Amino acid sequence: MTIRERDHRADALLLMACSFAVATSNSVIFAALGDLQDTYGFPDSGLGLIAGSGFLTGFLVQLFVSPFADRGHTKRLIMGGMLLGAMGSLLMAFGTGLPQFVLARAVIGSSFGFVFPAVRALIAHVDPERRGERLGRLAGVELLGFVAGPLFGGLLIDPIGLRSVFLLFGFVNLISMFTISFRSFPQLPKSTDSRKPSLELLRYPRVRIAVIVAMAIQAPVGIFDALWDRYLTDLGGGNSMVGISFALYTVPFFIFSTFGGRLADKYDPQKISLWMMILVVPAVTGYGAFSTLGPVIALNVFEGVAQALMYPSSAAAVAKAAPLGRASAAQGLAGASGLLMSMTLAFTTPSLYGRFGSLAAFGAVGLLMTVLTGSAALMLWRLNRREQLN
Repeated sequence: MTIRERDHRADALLLMACSFAVATSNSVIFAALGDLQDTYGFPDSGLGLIAGSGFLTGFLVQLFVSPFADRGHTKRLIMGGMLLGAMGSLLMAFGTGLPQFVLARAVIGSSFGFVFPAVRALIAHVDPERRGERLGRLAGVELLGFVAGPLFGGLLIDPIGLRSVFLLFGFVNLISMFTISFRSFPQLPKSTDSRKPSLELLRYPRVRIAVIVAMAIQAPVGIFDALWDRYLTDLGGGNSMVGISFALYTVPFFIFSTFGGRLADKYDPQKISLWMMILVVPAVTGYGAFSTLGPVIALNVFEGVAQALMYPSSAAAVAKAAPLGRASAAQGLAGASGLLMSMTLAFTTPSLYGRFGSLAAFGAVGLLMTVLTGSAALMLWRLNRREQLN
C-alpha cells in the first residue's frame, strides 16, 4: 500500500467516524419518543412534530448549504455539523415540553445536512472506479450509527435517564469534532458551475431520476422515525426491544452493503436500486399487517438485506450523474429530496396510525414508494431509449 493509499484510507476512516457520530445523535430520539410522550404528556401529533422538525432543517441545509463543500469548505461544514449535533443534544437533554423538543430536534437535524453530503461526495471522489463499494461501506457505517443511537439509547434510558443519554451522545459529537480538527482532507473538484444553486441540477435527466429514487428510499424513514418506537410498544415491546430491532436490521445491512456497492460498480446503479425496490416495498407494507412482534422483526431482517443491496446503488447513481464540480450539491439535492419525503410522512403518518391503524399507515407508505419507483423506472426507460436512437 502506497503512502497516498494510506492517506486516503485514513481520510475515509475519519470521515466515516464523523458520519457515525452525527448519525447517533440524530437517531437516539428513535428510542426516546415514547418515553418523552409518556413523561410530558403531549399528543400523538407531537411525535410527528418532533421527528418532522429534524427532517425540515436537514432538508433546508442539504439544499442550500451543502453546495459550499464544492467551493472548498468541506471541513468547515463537517465540523460545524458536529457542533450543531452536540448543541441539539444539549437542548434535548434540558427540554421540559414539546416546543423545546421540537427546537432541539430541528438543531440536531441540521447537523445531518451539514455532514452527510460533504462526506459522501469526498468518499466518492477518492476512487471513482470503486465509488459504489466505498459508498456501500459508508452506508454501513452510517446505518451502524443510526442503529447505535436507538440501541444504546434504549438500553441506557432506564438505568441512567433520558437527560444523561442525550448528554452522552452530544459528547460523542464533540470528541469527533476535536479529532478531525487536526486533519486536512482532499478538496472536491471545482468548476464554473460550483456556485450555482442545487435546484439547477434538476435540468439533468439522470439527476432527476436519482432524486426520485432517493425520495422512494427515504419514505420509510419518516414513518420509522415517528412511529417505530410507538408501534413496537403497542405490540408489547419495551425500550430494549426497540433497540434490538434496529440491531437486527443493521446486521444484514452491514454484511451486504459492500457487496451492494460492488454491484453498483459493475452494473447500472440506477437499475440496481430500482430492481431492489421490488423487495423493499412489500416489506414496508407488511409491517402493518401483523399484531405480534415476531413477524415484524423477521420482516425487519429481510428489509435490511434488501436495503443493503439498494442504498449504495442510489448514492452511486447520484455521484455518477453529478456534473463536474457539483458532487456535494448533487448529494445534497438527493438527500434534501429524500428528507422532504421523510418529513412529510413523519408529520402525517402518526395521525393516520392513530385514526386508522398500522395497516393504513404502512400501506400508504408502500403505495407512495410504488408510485415513485414506477415513475423513475419509466423515466429511465425513456431516457435510455432516446439515447439509443441518437
